[in-house]
Amino acid sequence: MHRTIQLFILLAIPFCLITFADEPLIERVPYNVPLIKLSMMNNNTAVRVFKLNDDDYALITTIDDLYVKNAHDKVQKTTYKEYKHQAHYLSDFEIRYIILATRSLETTLDEFEHHLQQEHWGQCVYLDAFLPKFLKNYYMLLAIARNNPEKYEKQIALFEGKYEISINSKLSDQRVMLWMNDHDWLMKLRIASKELSHQLRLWEKRDLSNKNRNPEVVLSSKVEESLELFIKIYFGIKTPHHRYTSRNTP
Repeated sequence: MHRTIQLFILLAIPFCLITFADEPLIERVPYNVPLIKLSMMNNNTAVRVFKLNDDDYALITTIDDLYVKNAHDKVQKTTYKEYKHQAHYLSDFEIRYIILATRSLETTLDEFEHHLQQEHWGQCVYLDAFLPKFLKNYYMLLAIARNNPEKYEKQIALFEGKYEISINSKLSDQRVMLWMNDHDWLMKLRIASKELSHQLRLWEKRDLSNKNRNPEVVLSSKVEESLELFIKIYFGIKTPHHRYTSRNTP
């Protein structure tokens, strides 16, 4: 009987190890992530942009754009035509939804930096199931609005394969544990979050919301730089020495 119990325990140990190994290391703390939904369509030549908690959406394509309204038992579609020779211009319709996506990213970054400061790791690891995919599709939204889907391939390639669309991804645990265990990296990430949020707001105010804006310009150079730097720090990619300027980061 004693040998039987010992044998059972020995056989059970590997099973227990496998079970615990599959468990996420950090407990997820769900919250209302303010990112709007962006989804790719038509072989990455179109992006659907949903308003928060809404079934209606804009379809931004390389040429004509659509607004799709789901009204009870019917679907209403409004087409926003673009001339081919001006398809690389940002139309007012496209700007409206770029601003919508940008503001949701700004708010998310503000909340993210607060969670980092307060060491709310459960919220940070929960956000990781949504933010990487949003960042990829945000780049694609900007590129497709300019009629150039390949425009940000280099930036997207930096973090492609470094995330999974899963609440319980081990990649999320590994990422957040780096921040937990490396105070210097954590501070850089907080500063990069604040800087990106700040630059996005300046870009929106000076360019996107400016009636006299240049229709051929998408991202400002400052936004491109701060977005790429944030991505490198967020995904644990080695970066060259960079002079960080704290924006009131305690």
